[in-house]
Amino acid sequence: MSKNGSIKEDIFSVWLKLNLSVMREELNLNLPEVVLEKSFDITSKEDNQKKRNLMLDMYGFEQESHVEVIIENVLTKSNDDHQRRLLKIIERIETGIIVYQALGFRRKDVQQLRNAVEGKDINIYFVQIDKELIPLINKLNTETHKLKIYEKLNILNTVSNPITLLKDISVISPIKGNLVIRRDNNVERNLSNPLDANNYLLDQLEAHIPYFFPFQRRKSNLDNKYISFGFGKSGVSLFLSLEDMRHRAFVKLTFREFSPPIYYKIKEREEKARELIGEELEFLDSKHTIAYRFRPYEDVKDTVERLVKIAERFILTFSNDVLYYGEEEKQDMWEAEFEYSL
Repeated sequence: MSKNGSIKEDIFSVWLKLNLSVMREELNLNLPEVVLEKSFDITSKEDNQKKRNLMLDMYGFEQESHVEVIIENVLTKSNDDHQRRLLKIIERIETGIIVYQALGFRRKDVQQLRNAVEGKDINIYFVQIDKELIPLINKLNTETHKLKIYEKLNILNTVSNPITLLKDISVISPIKGNLVIRRDNNVERNLSNPLDANNYLLDQLEAHIPYFFPFQRRKSNLDNKYISFGFGKSGVSLFLSLEDMRHRAFVKLTFREFSPPIYYKIKEREEKARELIGEELEFLDSKHTIAYRFRPYEDVKDTVERLVKIAERFILTFSNDVLYYGEEEKQDMWEAEFEYSL
């Protein structure tokens, strides 16, 4: 979703996730909830090669028709990249709703997608995003600290008609599916199962640290020993584990590719970082990694609670250096905004 440090489409998607009434009122779609960047299998039935996935911008279920809803957002006119994505999605599903949201649509893209859904129980909604949103999104993207964007998203609510359904080119007909809508937050998870435990961890990260946008996205491979998240710069990743191979829970920040200079800049204030996060904090020079490790508690929920607290301290402590390395003016401007900032 993000390109060259820009998170404009992330901003729009997170805002829309928090304001699903916008889609209900304009599109007449009742979505109890949506998830961001859900993994979607695009491997063709005839393809014997390795499984291929793409990440959907937004994904949910329609309450009345019981079908899946796939939402793709682009803050420009329709383009070849999204066109290819949507054609692959249409190829893989037989029933569902696709919502394609853009500033405008090329005639050839509309016709190609309309042809692709012909003969299938697929509705496609072409939705125009109001151009008045763009300067507001740009302002959040460039003039607001990335950890402060979430609390300022309501500025987008000042646009009276943020999206408009283009009924004349959309393909909408009565549709009915048989998918069961399960609200994950109402399901008691089996925390002895690694997949359920990691899902619970992700739920708690999103609930307690919603302003860190990577936690808003649904992750794949949650049956692994760890969950990983990008941290703004290429090669910088945040890892969390409920229990690794050595029976330790951890939060780690790793620096690869061109990012080791950021690690060494932070290391200059190693003692201050340890004061802010905890004495268990380690700087592993050979791996360019900052780690906080501890023995998991008997109760998984207690381990998750501690991981969430430590993860938030990592984010608040290191965000200025990681997100704005090389932009000293911004670092100085925002230094006093965070309790834990180095």
